[in-house]
Amino acid sequence: MRSLLIAFVLLVGSQACAADVVYEGPWRTTNRRLDGIMTAVVSDLGNDNWRGRFYGTWQGVDFDYVVDFTGPADDLNGTAVIDGASYQWRGRLNADGLNGTFTGSRYTGHFELLPK
Repeated sequence: MRSLLIAFVLLVGSQACAADVVYEGPWRTTNRRLDGIMTAVVSDLGNDNWRGRFYGTWQGVDFDYVVDFTGPADDLNGTAVIDGASYQWRGRLNADGLNGTFTGSRYTGHFELLPK
């Protein structure tokens, strides 16, 4: 399951900085039921570069991943290797939240996170 949180996840460290934005909500897999709730802390690094820390608990197991991604806020994309599985994802970030889809060598799915 921890592998699922490719996409997501953002920021270095466990505390958000003033410029970081925190989101929370469900992620869902489409090829195997591994749904859960996660938190994402997104940092705008400038020049269409971003960092996200995605964390939460799934079936009693904590997960925590940092992923760098690029693009304008309305067309984000990134890749990650998590627990040996490779993933690609695309997303959109706006005042309503952080939404995206992911595909990978283990899981596929989507997430819909709201500002916290």
